[in-house]
Amino acid sequence: MKADDRLVYRLRKDFGFNNMFLCVMLGGLLGVTSVGYFTANKIPHTEKVQQGYVVPSKLEIKLQDLDGNGEKEVYMNYDGKNFLLRLDEQGNPRVQKYEVKPVEVVPK
Repeated sequence: MKADDRLVYRLRKDFGFNNMFLCVMLGGLLGVTSVGYFTANKIPHTEKVQQGYVVPSKLEIKLQDLDGNGEKEVYMNYDGKNFLLRLDEQGNPRVQKYEVKPVEVVPK
C-alpha cells in the first residue's frame, strides 16, 4: 500500500466518508456564499472625484433606532457628520440633517 493510499484509508477510518463528504460540501457552500459577500455592495475607495461630488470612501450607511420608537432609521455618516436618508413624496431619496434630543424626565 502506498503512503498516499494509507493516508486516505486512515482519514476514512478515523473520520468516515460521510463526515469528509459533509465537510467538503460545507466548505464549498461557504466558499461560494462568501464570494458574494466580499464582492457585493462595496463602496469604492478613492480620494479623487470630480469637484462638488461626495468622496465615496468617506461615506457610511447605517441603520439604527435613533428616536427610540422601535423602528430603525437609515442614516449616513459623511466625513464625521450624520444625515438621515429619507424618501420624499415622489419616492426620491432625500438627505436631511437631524439631531437627537435627550428624553426629558419629569418628576411627579
